[in-house]
Amino acid sequence: MSDTPAIPWRSPTLHVVLASSLMGVMGVSLISPTLPAVQQALGVTETQVSLLLTAFSLPGIVLAPLIGILADRYGRRAVLVPCLVGYGLAGGSVVLVRNFEVILALRVVQGSAASGLVTLAVTLIGDAFAGRQRNQLMGINGAVISVGTASYPLLGGALAELTWTAPFALYLLGVPVGLLALRALPGREQSAGDGESTRGLDYFRGVVSAVPARRALLVYGTYVAVFVVLYGAVLTTLPLLLSQAYGLSPFGNGLILTASSVMTGLVSANNGRLAGRFSNERLVGFGFLAYGFGLLGVWLAGSPTETGLAILLFGTGMGLTLPSLDTATSSLAGREYRGGVTSLRTTAIRLGQTIGPPLFTTVAVVTGYRPLLFAASAATLAVGVVATAVLAR
Repeated sequence: MSDTPAIPWRSPTLHVVLASSLMGVMGVSLISPTLPAVQQALGVTETQVSLLLTAFSLPGIVLAPLIGILADRYGRRAVLVPCLVGYGLAGGSVVLVRNFEVILALRVVQGSAASGLVTLAVTLIGDAFAGRQRNQLMGINGAVISVGTASYPLLGGALAELTWTAPFALYLLGVPVGLLALRALPGREQSAGDGESTRGLDYFRGVVSAVPARRALLVYGTYVAVFVVLYGAVLTTLPLLLSQAYGLSPFGNGLILTASSVMTGLVSANNGRLAGRFSNERLVGFGFLAYGFGLLGVWLAGSPTETGLAILLFGTGMGLTLPSLDTATSSLAGREYRGGVTSLRTTAIRLGQTIGPPLFTTVAVVTGYRPLLFAASAATLAVGVVATAVLAR
């Protein structure tokens, strides 16, 4: 008999979770390859066109906790549906606009709405499922996110060959996904918003008393560290190194990064089976060991092929770490406070995404890319050793 928990593929809640996560990760990865086309069409500078990504990402740092609190107060459906519809309409409206400032404003609105999508997807898994099945579905959600992250750049680039606005039209899918959530999710849940504990200062007192502070800081700090390394070492430093050392094209860089995302998805999908043998803490520790050995392999690699093989280890680490962290986050508090607690996941991730690229590129000016990757591998290996040898006890 298989020791893997059954996956409820017919569950309407799971359908909403996976669709919401796919919409959430579409926000940046779909249009990243289109930036040169947008720049040429609108006559803006490289710095200006990069703001299309920044304008989308920054609102989540501040707004994600607010969205989580609202979801605890008024219910998941009451918050998720407007987020999905607003995301779709704001992103899709870019098709009709040719003024760069207006497009930036629409991206801010879209990014604000997106702040709740993956967060509430993780919250819904925590609400509806428990035990190893929760681990399994966190892994399935992570695998779906990895597939989206890997495929959206290719899809966006292909659509941009038609016209630079074509990728933005896909964001309109947020509207039917919102209607799906409206139909599939229950209304105002009994545990959301019915008690005095979800109101005003009582809510924050309840969170402080219900959530183990040391464990929460460790979980959120780990999110920040993971995404500093991912966005700094892999998504920023690695393409620059490959281009400088081997003259690799953007498409070649994309293939290597896609391979890492595919490996992440494969490992994530097996998180439920792994959770039957190891604790979430130990899986996170193994993940950091995989980061370290993967980056060490990149440092030692002498060709793009060797680099691609080494980065598969990094993708393995992401597959081990993220579903386990998501499960740990959803377990920090009960349903009454889960939305607010889980929303800080997005804030921590966005902080890591914001810190990583400038940190690594600034240090690389002094050290160069290869010594920087060696230092990153040593740091992540050290964290992995400590986590597996000490924290997991």
